[in-house]
Amino acid sequence: MRTIQALFIYFDHEMYYKPTDTPTLARSWNLSDDLGQIEYIFSDKTGTLTQNKMVFRQCSVGGRAYRGDPSRLSRTDKSSATKIGVPGDEAERRSSSTQSPEILEGKKTPASSTEDIPDVLAAEKVGLAEGALAHFRDKELSADIAAATNADEDSECAVHARLINGFFTALALCHTALTSIDPETGAIQYKAQSPDEAALVQAAADVGFVFRGRDKDELTLQTPFSETYEKYTLLNILEFNSARKRMSVIVRKLSDEEGEEEGGRVFLLTKGADNVIFERLEPGNEEFKSKTERHLDEFASEGLRTLTLAFKVLSGTSF
Repeated sequence: MRTIQALFIYFDHEMYYKPTDTPTLARSWNLSDDLGQIEYIFSDKTGTLTQNKMVFRQCSVGGRAYRGDPSRLSRTDKSSATKIGVPGDEAERRSSSTQSPEILEGKKTPASSTEDIPDVLAAEKVGLAEGALAHFRDKELSADIAAATNADEDSECAVHARLINGFFTALALCHTALTSIDPETGAIQYKAQSPDEAALVQAAADVGFVFRGRDKDELTLQTPFSETYEKYTLLNILEFNSARKRMSVIVRKLSDEEGEEEGGRVFLLTKGADNVIFERLEPGNEEFKSKTERHLDEFASEGLRTLTLAFKVLSGTSF
C-alpha cells in the first residue's frame, strides 16, 4: 500500500520541479503518513525559499502606484537586456575626443592598449544583474517620464517628474553595487553583496536611471532628464545594521564642467524599513504620506518585501 502511495507522490505533477526535471522521491515509507498530519509549515530561511533571487515588482512614487508588466516575469533569459543608449551631448563629446591613430611615414602608430578594455560609459544596454530574475517594465511609468521631459516647469507633469527623478536617483545611487561589462553582450552588469540591492539598481536602470559606475569616489549617473552624465562625489556610506534599519549615502553633486561643485549641494540618500523612514520625515504632505502608506499595505498584503526611500538636501555648512 505504501509503495503505491510513494508512486502517487512520484507522479504528482504539482510536486514536480520542472527547471531540473526532477520528480519528488519518497525516501521514507512513512512520508505519506507524515504529510497527512502537516497543517502548517514555518521557515525563517527566506533565501532557501526564494533561491536568493529577487524581482523588482512594484513601486509607489508621488502617490502613484506603478504595478509593472506581469508578462515580464515569464521572461528570465539571462541574455535579455535593456537598451539605454548614450546621451546626445555625451556621445558628441566622446566622439570629438576620440582621435584616429596618427600616420607617420605610411605606418600607423601602435593602438593604445586601453582600446580593448570595455568602457562602461559607452555601453548602450544593461544586462540582467546577478541575483535578479527579470527586468522592470511599466508602460504607465514610461509614459509619465516621456511626458515630463517636454513639460512646462510649473505643470503637474513637471512636479511629478521631480518626484520620479528623486526616487530613482536615490535608487540608483544609494547602494554599494559594482559595475562590469559582459564580454559577450557588451552590456552593463551589476554585482552587489545582496540580490535585493542588485535588483534595485537594476530596476532604476531599466527605467532610464542608469548607474554607470564608480571611479574612486566619483559616481556617474545617466537619467532621462539630462543630456549629459551626472557626476556625484561619494562622501560617506552609512551601512545597514539591525539598529538603524536603513542604509544611507552622502553625496555631493558636481557640475557638468570639469567636476566643479554645483552650489555645494550635498544630498543624504537613504533606504530602509517604512516605519524607520516615516518617523524621520518632515511635517506636512499628509495626503502624500497616506497614499504611500496605503500602497505599502497593498504591496505587503501581496507577500512582497517593501522598502522606503527618502532624501534630504544638506547645506555645505551642515555637513
